[in-house]
Parts: sequence; C-alpha cells; structure tokens
Amino acid sequence: MSLKNIKGALFLAMLFLFMFSGEVIAQRVLEQVWVRVTNKMASNVVIHCKSKNNDLRIHVISPGNSYGWGFRVNLWQTTLFFCGFYTKNGGGVYDIFKANRDINRCPTNNTCIWDVKDDGVHGYVYDKNDIWFKWKWK
Repeated sequence: MSLKNIKGALFLAMLFLFMFSGEVIAQRVLEQVWVRVTNKMASNVVIHCKSKNNDLRIHVISPGNSYGWGFRVNLWQTTLFFCGFYTKNGGGVYDIFKANRDINRCPTNNTCIWDVKDDGVHGYVYDKNDIWFKWKWK
C-alpha cells in the first residue's frame, strides 16, 4: 500500500470518527436540560444563580417548594451555572450545573435534582445522594 493510500485511509477514518462523535455530542447538546432546587428546610432559602451569559436573579424558595430553570448545553460542553445560597443555617456559592460533570449525571428527564437541607446542598442521581456541598459560612 502506498503512502498516498495510507494517508487517504487515515483521513477517511478520522472523518468517520469525527462525524460519529460529533453526532453523539450534538444529540446531548440539542436536548433541553433542567435544574430543580427544592427547599427541604423549615425556613426560607434565598438563591441567586448565574452562568456566563445568564443572570437568573434572586429567588426566595419557601419550605417545601422548588425553583428551577431549563437551558441547552453549549457545543463545547463548558456550560456552567453556579448559585449562591443564603439560609439561616449557612450559605455558600456552588457549581450547580457543570456540563463535564453533569451532562450524563442527570438522567431523570434530563433534570439535575438538588435539595437544600440544614447541612448544605445535596445533589441526587435518581434517589442516591452523590454530591454534598457543606455550608461554607454560618
């Protein structure tokens, strides 16, 4: 096989891999992703979430209620939403959606589920608590 044929075969193989991986990435990017934060405390939670391009403003979540939003992950999968939490038990600022961590972590209807509790913010995959952000200050 000549060098020209090898280069041609490599080019076709790389083109095929790019097309296949690009299709998989595009499928995840085109889907709507949701974040839901539920207040499991006995008192109000003040939350302020932002991304590089979106300021979702300040919201007060009363006990037992939720706040949520939807968005699409960018093509580079660098989408990041961080939220500041302020409660009577403490507070902190945490990455609530980080594409490289959460794109496959939030399988239930493409929804990332978070609960605010007395000891911090808890993230869930199905019913399993897999992330726990302890309060940074009191």
